[in-house]
Amino acid sequence: MSKTKVLNIRIDPELKKKAKKLAEADGRSLSNWVTKLISTTVKEAEKAAARKEDD
Repeated sequence: MSKTKVLNIRIDPELKKKAKKLAEADGRSLSNWVTKLISTTVKEAEKAAARKEDD
């Protein structure tokens, strides 16, 4: 079984260009940069959900 899965998305060309520049400035590939953003967002959402459950 592969360690990763492919996620195909459609994105506005100008947005992709800007995202690629940001990824490069961060020393990452665009794919790695997007993966990091998704991972960070999921972790934050999980923490928020856990806090909500504690209330």
